[in-house]
Amino acid sequence: MLFLNSRLSGSFEVFERKTFNMVGPAPQLPNTLGTQVPQTNNTDLKTRGFEATLGWNDRTASGFAYGAKFLLSDYTTTVTRYPNAIGSLSNYREGQKLGEIWGYQTLGIAKTEEQMSQHLASLPNGGQNALGTQWGAGDIMYADLNGDGKIDGGSNTEADPGDRRVIGNSTPRYSFGLNLNADYKNFDFSVFMQGVMKRDYWQGGYYFWGATSKWWSTGLVDHLDYFRTADNPLGENLDAYYARPVFGTSKNQQTQTRFLQNAAYIRIKNIQLGYTLPKETTKRFWCGASTRIRFRRKYLDRPQV
Repeated sequence: MLFLNSRLSGSFEVFERKTFNMVGPAPQLPNTLGTQVPQTNNTDLKTRGFEATLGWNDRTASGFAYGAKFLLSDYTTTVTRYPNAIGSLSNYREGQKLGEIWGYQTLGIAKTEEQMSQHLASLPNGGQNALGTQWGAGDIMYADLNGDGKIDGGSNTEADPGDRRVIGNSTPRYSFGLNLNADYKNFDFSVFMQGVMKRDYWQGGYYFWGATSKWWSTGLVDHLDYFRTADNPLGENLDAYYARPVFGTSKNQQTQTRFLQNAAYIRIKNIQLGYTLPKETTKRFWCGASTRIRFRRKYLDRPQV
């Protein structure tokens, strides 16, 4: 659609796409089956979204021309059919939004032994023992969201997720692009930016956790920001990003809100500045080289232009 003598333009579209009999994850069957369960066409999906554009182009009396175009799109996908009678969180579920990230809510890192002791005392029915043992200063304190006096993952079903909740979604939301351009006399300029306004990302791999995950993993400089008390040779760091490094357990590395990454971004994909030479100049414009540039280990020949 065009408005204001074609200077303003825009469009808006909504869509719904239904996918039937898609190849989905293999259903969970008892181990007595004795073999791997094959994938089948067992999934239906429904995707809803929109696409919108808004543009402006104009030229002033002085000859300065400029324009801008903004594009925005978004979608979500819902599982409408999948054979998951118990609602296991390990597979698709009817009504699930694709990209859901289930995890624990983090209260923080215990800065003292006393703080951790007080936290565990508030969990009289098992503390955090379902996730690990020997809790102390520098370890993660998880929230008891279901109020049962312990921290665990329940039966790993939608009806009984324990203390886990949907803490994010990995689906890119509100993808956008912005194109700006301008020209005046012989100069022209353009820039194109693109990004995603909302996306959650759970890294959780060896690269993220560093040397605290497995013996063959590698610690990087960023991994030095871990919890340390005053008697540590590297100095005290009570307000660290990472919990204290503990080998042989993933108790501090559970999927959780503290380490959920914000994957929203904007980047400049292209930027150009140009100048158009006058016609009378281009009639005689010439450039050449009498000696080619040669790269050597010890020297570089100079071209003569």
